[in-house]
Amino acid sequence: MNSITLRGSEDRGDRENEIQAAENPTTEATTTTSTQQSCQQDIHSVLREMSAVLAELKVEQRHTTTAVNNLESRLRASESQVEELKKKVEVESHINQEKLNDLKTSLNNEEIKNQEKLNDLKTSLNNEVEILKKENQAQAVNHSTLEVRFETEVDELKTKSDESLKDLKNSLKITENNVEILKKENQERKVVFSASLSGGEAANHGPYSIDVTLVYKHVFINIGNAYNPVTGIFTAPARGVYEFKIYAFGLGGRTVSVSLQKNGHHVTGAHAYQQPNEANSSNGVSLLLEVGDVVCVKVRANDWVYDSWFHHTTFSGQMLFPV
Repeated sequence: MNSITLRGSEDRGDRENEIQAAENPTTEATTTTSTQQSCQQDIHSVLREMSAVLAELKVEQRHTTTAVNNLESRLRASESQVEELKKKVEVESHINQEKLNDLKTSLNNEEIKNQEKLNDLKTSLNNEVEILKKENQAQAVNHSTLEVRFETEVDELKTKSDESLKDLKNSLKITENNVEILKKENQERKVVFSASLSGGEAANHGPYSIDVTLVYKHVFINIGNAYNPVTGIFTAPARGVYEFKIYAFGLGGRTVSVSLQKNGHHVTGAHAYQQPNEANSSNGVSLLLEVGDVVCVKVRANDWVYDSWFHHTTFSGQMLFPV
């Protein structure tokens, strides 16, 4: 191809030279001979080159023909595939269209069902709203009734509360009075005493011709002041059970004997006799006493007891519990 291009350029150059020679007749004769010689040589060269190029073109043509044939075969195969694809697409399109139609039908049916359900739901809601309205109206009436009842009950409760408050106040007063009474009774119940016969002197008490009440002068304890150290008599301040104890001591040679008496009547006693030596005896008793009952200890007639700062002879008592 390049040789052809060069040859074409040379031919144009030769023609231009011929033209110039025609225009310049003076130089034509001198250049004609040289030009003819060079042209013969160039023609043979060009022919050889053209033959080579032609052979190359034939080879290229065969390759091109083979490539075209291959392309035509591939094109026919592609066209066949395209036809098959078209058929498949048409079949699938038809199937999809049928599915689409079925889906549209199903959706329409669902929409109809949903619309029916929606209508039923609306109807149900409207009914429920009406029922709620009626119930609300009834509740409003009941609320008013309840308010009236509540106010009435509140008034009744206030009245009862006032009455209960008065009752509580009265009960409180009664309770306070009972507490005071219980305090007094408790104070009265705290009754205990113990005393010794001698006030510090050493002496015999007796013998006397009759029973004589012993006065226990030395008081150890006297809670409740029920024992009188001047008279020697214990007076019960409250009804209850009381416990009493007596201890008697005496010198030898005479009987030691004392009597514990309730309201002037003998209850129990302490008795001892020992000729050459001292003698002692003791006893105790529990008694039910009424208010005002008196208890004392008497030395028996013709007997004696002895006491000194040592406090041998004692008289004691206490309230165990009220009755």
